[in-house]
Amino acid sequence: MLGFERPRLSVKLGPRQAAVVEVSRAWWGRPRRRYGLADLPEGLVRPSPVESNISDPAALESHLRTLLESGGQRAPKGRAAVLVLPDLCVRATLLEMDKLPARASERETLIRWRLQQEASFPVEGSKVVSQVLGPKTVLAAAIRETVLRQYEAVCEAVGLIPLEVDIASFRLWNMFAPAVPSDEPVAWLSLLDGGFSLIVFHAGRPTFLRTKFQTRTASDGVLRDLTDSLEVYAERHPEAAPRRLVLASEGPEPDLVRRASAELGLDVAQAGWEGARRAGWPQMDEATPVGVLAAVAGLLGG
Repeated sequence: MLGFERPRLSVKLGPRQAAVVEVSRAWWGRPRRRYGLADLPEGLVRPSPVESNISDPAALESHLRTLLESGGQRAPKGRAAVLVLPDLCVRATLLEMDKLPARASERETLIRWRLQQEASFPVEGSKVVSQVLGPKTVLAAAIRETVLRQYEAVCEAVGLIPLEVDIASFRLWNMFAPAVPSDEPVAWLSLLDGGFSLIVFHAGRPTFLRTKFQTRTASDGVLRDLTDSLEVYAERHPEAAPRRLVLASEGPEPDLVRRASAELGLDVAQAGWEGARRAGWPQMDEATPVGVLAAVAGLLGG
């Protein structure tokens, strides 16, 4: 990041909407914050970690440029930005190792081999990033270079330099985590962007992770996926069942919240603007679309 200050502009791209959040300063020094949100045509963005995601790059560039220039703003030139993508754009996996090599190059080779073997992910031509979570545990995330390059090229075409790239669940959780007790397991469930992502955190670290396409959108189908996932988690961690669930979705989910509480015994909280305020984002109208929340997390949840 040599030569760049921390990004003050965040872009969230997904299959249904594109969002932009920007922090600037008025001439008298007071911070100004603006956001833009645009609905995208169906099929323009189809999240996948291996296949082409953007069917018409020029059309997506047009939507993004309109957002950036809304309110009489000038088109950006060389602006640093955070780029937040759908969870389904990457293959994220927790790997348990017998032993982690001390040398970074050997560790990376082993991680890529394990992804190929266990996650059936084609690591050749893919970008793989990893984080060591413990003596034998690694969080690895992989995306095809061609997929990542599509998103980066759209940003560059409208004058942005995507210095940081992340997925919605990781960015949102990092924003909400400080307000969640870390001494007991907490489940994070994201239904954003047509996906189902369940991550169980303990002591601030993920201990279980499952991401899939959301094929059953009704609350009973989501509840079934949640129940199945928590049963798999319980088999691996019988001593640490989560009692809290933080839910991120594109709208209110009263039926799912009620049933998860009644049938699974979970204390459910829905991710919203209160969590953003606790993380340092100023007061916003509750009518502000939740679709921009992940873009806000891009600026706060790093």
